Amino acid sequence: MTSIKKQGIQNLIITYTGIVIGFISLFFIQPNLLKPEELGLTRIFIAAASLIATVLPLGASSVTTKFFPYFRNHEKNHYGYFGFMLLFPFVGAIFCGIMFFLFKNVIISQFINQSFLFTSFFDLLFPFSIIIGVNMVLNAYCASLFKTTMNAFLENVFIRILFILLIVIYYFNWISLIQFMNLFVFIYLLQTILIAVYLYSVDQPSFKIDFSYLKSVGLNRMLKFSVLLTISSFSSISLKHLDTILIGKYMSLDYVGIFTVSAFIALIIEIPLLSLERITHPKVSQGWANNDLLGIQKIYYQSVKYLLLIGGFLLVCILSNINDLLSLLPLSYQCGSAVAIFACVGGFLNVATGVNTSILFTSEKYIYGTYLLFFIMVFALILNITLIPFYGIAGAAFATALSTVVYNLLKYLIILKIFKMQPYDTSSLKILLVIAISLFITYFLPSFNNAVFAMFIKTIVIITVYGGLLYLLKIVPEFHKYLKLK
Repeated sequence: MTSIKKQGIQNLIITYTGIVIGFISLFFIQPNLLKPEELGLTRIFIAAASLIATVLPLGASSVTTKFFPYFRNHEKNHYGYFGFMLLFPFVGAIFCGIMFFLFKNVIISQFINQSFLFTSFFDLLFPFSIIIGVNMVLNAYCASLFKTTMNAFLENVFIRILFILLIVIYYFNWISLIQFMNLFVFIYLLQTILIAVYLYSVDQPSFKIDFSYLKSVGLNRMLKFSVLLTISSFSSISLKHLDTILIGKYMSLDYVGIFTVSAFIALIIEIPLLSLERITHPKVSQGWANNDLLGIQKIYYQSVKYLLLIGGFLLVCILSNINDLLSLLPLSYQCGSAVAIFACVGGFLNVATGVNTSILFTSEKYIYGTYLLFFIMVFALILNITLIPFYGIAGAAFATALSTVVYNLLKYLIILKIFKMQPYDTSSLKILLVIAISLFITYFLPSFNNAVFAMFIKTIVIITVYGGLLYLLKIVPEFHKYLKLK
């Protein structure tokens, strides 16, 4: 089994284990052990810190993904690339720190009326942002070494288990809310320490920079790339967190919590893409470095086919069971069905376009991706500001879903126009047909008083119909040899 396949399987197992833990945490533990306002506080805290953390490394993660293939040489400690990479977050922390404290009062004034609890912990936000930013840089370095399993475990399993333990401790009043938030940040700091230790054990990176080799690769080109990718990364993260932050501006933190729980369902659909991108992103980058266009085209095609297939199945399961699923939550959370539906549709369309982000942003035409992301960020900002005051959390979910659709459509057209790569064929149409038929059949299934039993029956029907249609239409013939049906 090749390294990419082995790590892909390991990452998928770890990621879905994390999803199960996260699902249990966000659907059963957090809504029942935390007040909606407290749950909303942790979510808006992560959202705001993630936005700052995206600017703080000054594009170091993207620079590492694109340019590390030119430095890869274990015998020469990769020409001290690790030390060079760490200069980015160091300079970025100084810049962001100055901006953070200059505009502190302006930012607080935007949230103090609706989200006072958030503003009361505002001073903790910047150190939290530094920790997340450094995590992003170290994760990118690990991915470029094709060492992604440990990162996946720490991010998807380790942090979530510790957070559950922290919630339980807080629920029993063994710690105060202030201590809870400080320990919440410490969990992420612990992740950073463990990643650093792991990196040293597998690579023993050097801090001594080989400036002559750095110049030969093209220092100015790398710095230009870092500036552009800082803009694009900020825009990209904004698409994920703008809705949460703006809900906190226009509505109370209770609604931030409700929105987060409902929108989390869509993450289940997007996990296969996130897991695959963790592996394919450095591979695509290496493909551009080697001018291996056929290899990139193959990755693109296969990613679309299998993500469309898996994402479609998850979409059918979730949409068919959404009302039963939300009925298991406390009453205050059951108004989030529209949020979940919009988020799932947007998540599916994101998955259905494959690893287009990796292809565009690791190519020499990454500038187009930067322009596109900035446009989409502004588009999403306008939509959220327009819709949230009138339609609340449903408006926020619709704005994010529509922005995702437009973003992926434009990425597809850019790749088609510039690189002449087109990942869809008749199998794509067949999969869409299977999805439509499965949804149609489940719509007419009878309802049951017991939500768990209803979800079980519907899921069994979906598995039977979806799997049967895939087999009959020979959409994945490479797996037919494992099925001894006659």
